[in-house]
Amino acid sequence: MNFKKIFLFVCLTVCLSGAAICASDVCETDFNPDFNESHFQCCSFAIQEKDETVFAFRQDAKLADDGVIIHNDNLNDQEMIVQEIDAPDSHFIHAMITEDGWIASHGGDSSNDTETRDMEAIACEMLSSKNISSDSLKKIQKIFNRYGYGHFFIKAPDGSYGVVYNETVLTGNLSLGEFLVVPNEYYGFSQGNYTDYSKDPVDAVVKICSYEKSGTNRRNIYSYDYKLQDADNGKKYGVNIYVTNDNGHNVGLNTSELVNYVYFNNDFHPPSEIPENPGKLHVGDYIFENQSMFSIISDKIFKNG
Repeated sequence: MNFKKIFLFVCLTVCLSGAAICASDVCETDFNPDFNESHFQCCSFAIQEKDETVFAFRQDAKLADDGVIIHNDNLNDQEMIVQEIDAPDSHFIHAMITEDGWIASHGGDSSNDTETRDMEAIACEMLSSKNISSDSLKKIQKIFNRYGYGHFFIKAPDGSYGVVYNETVLTGNLSLGEFLVVPNEYYGFSQGNYTDYSKDPVDAVVKICSYEKSGTNRRNIYSYDYKLQDADNGKKYGVNIYVTNDNGHNVGLNTSELVNYVYFNNDFHPPSEIPENPGKLHVGDYIFENQSMFSIISDKIFKNG
């Protein structure tokens, strides 16, 4: 198990492994337009609810044997939950959820540490300033332009969001009850009402993930329910964490054997423990203990409820 400290922030995901790589940069020639990158379609999902955000991330990498580590960390004195690949030779973050409910995630070519850290630095600026900057999103788009595809997603607790693709930059706001689907290709970007799938937002996000069609090597679905929790010293925000084996059945595939292990802090969950869709394994909870009491912080976290 390899716990790597995050120097900067954002989320990165498993994607290209067949493209040629330059040692210190990603060349424009690295991306082959004839290559079927749909085999590497990782995908981000978000649901907006009153005083609650449900986020999910689905792995779709065919050749990655490394599992995932989910753990708490700190960035610029801000507590957060981090999801990253358990790989000793690469710096690879899928997603992070901050103590005040901001979310960022990334999918695309993770083969070059310089590029991924550049995106983390840009995302960190937005997270620190609590501002989804159009200039910052355009800087991330320039990185995507070098290898042709991928997605970057950032969302504030009030529902405002930014999405970056090679082709375009999108900004908007999720209303209560809405969900967002952010795969690695712009053509798959979509939103809707999560209650069409389930009244429970966590069950709904698992179903939404399982019916989203972009990925062909569908592995794990990681779901995070950020909401107010009962703590020993009152009400504080925290995250309930779940994992599901996306077996591909809802899109006509059979990928159940691709499931990976996951660590939550020091707790190990082998592939055999992870139930197939629509089931989910509750791997743990995390309370952001350094937060103020709910009566003090509620106004600054969720503003559209």
